[in-house]
Amino acid sequence: MLPGVHRVRKELASGPAEYWYAWRGGPCILTAKAKSDALLEREVERLAPAAAELYGRDTRPAVDTAFLAGLVTRYLGSLEFERLADRTRRDRRKNLDRARADLGALELYALEARGARSLLLGWRDRFKATPRTADALLSDLSAVLGWAHDRGEIALNPVKDFPRLYRVDRAAIIWQPQDVAAVLAHASEELRHAILLASHTGARLGDLRALTWSAVGQNAVSWQTGKSRGRRTAVVPITPDLRAVLDGIPRRESPNILTSARRRPWTESGLETALRKAKIAAGIHGLRWHDFRGTAATNLVRANMTEADVATVLGWSTSKVQEIARRYVTSEEVGLAILDRWKRAGLRKSHTY
Repeated sequence: MLPGVHRVRKELASGPAEYWYAWRGGPCILTAKAKSDALLEREVERLAPAAAELYGRDTRPAVDTAFLAGLVTRYLGSLEFERLADRTRRDRRKNLDRARADLGALELYALEARGARSLLLGWRDRFKATPRTADALLSDLSAVLGWAHDRGEIALNPVKDFPRLYRVDRAAIIWQPQDVAAVLAHASEELRHAILLASHTGARLGDLRALTWSAVGQNAVSWQTGKSRGRRTAVVPITPDLRAVLDGIPRRESPNILTSARRRPWTESGLETALRKAKIAAGIHGLRWHDFRGTAATNLVRANMTEADVATVLGWSTSKVQEIARRYVTSEEVGLAILDRWKRAGLRKSHTY
């Protein structure tokens, strides 16, 4: 084993995987994936000589405080980086490896120069053919620079609040009933459970796969949200439709509500891959996991929740919920929901006399 190498083992939807980094926070020197543990061991053995060569080239140098490469390396070894969600860490590490390779020789004092913002925007623009990726690269580098500024390592973050190339308003894009029906027709039983649960809870993908049966109470499903690092609790009332979804999911040995065909908890990448395949088979384009949150908003409005309460459940503004309801929930449905709330309120009031 190479001294100091940081090894990471993961279970993907396609099978086990192993990643080697020259050091914790350092560049990736080996990526091995296989369909079984035995095959993975062979793949690692096959790739090890090339990894050793990269290790010799990338063996950790003394951290240079004067250059951007050293700053990125320190950030990747920081507590702030370790606290990020697994998916965020994986994506950010990949982007910062690109920044370290392209801009690592940039001296930190140059970040205070008049042309620093233009230089970094120009680097971002090299990837403008894929604007979302381009913005993600600069956004993750900006996170490093913001982290360094907070600690007094640099005087300013030259790309703070930089203008974005990728602009799309997905606020009112949702999976409509016909979309859900189409993709369910091409989904496995396990994927159908995940889609229906997402459509009635509005849970983000990371939270969805991590939901456990212990989160299901008598009247609500509640969990600590990953996006808030556990500081916010999401509470979704169990509507009759959500109750039917939960009752239709078999309880496995796993504490997780959702499990794959292997009877193991889903990974985010596994759910994304499964949905992508079902979408292709159903001929659906442009919709993604996150858009089930809008579907959940319409389902909750139809279940007689006020738009303000739906906004609280999803962590959205009331105006955003109103826009989705205006587009996708008919006036008749909204009217019936209001009348039902009035009737319920009247019944409660009558009991006070």
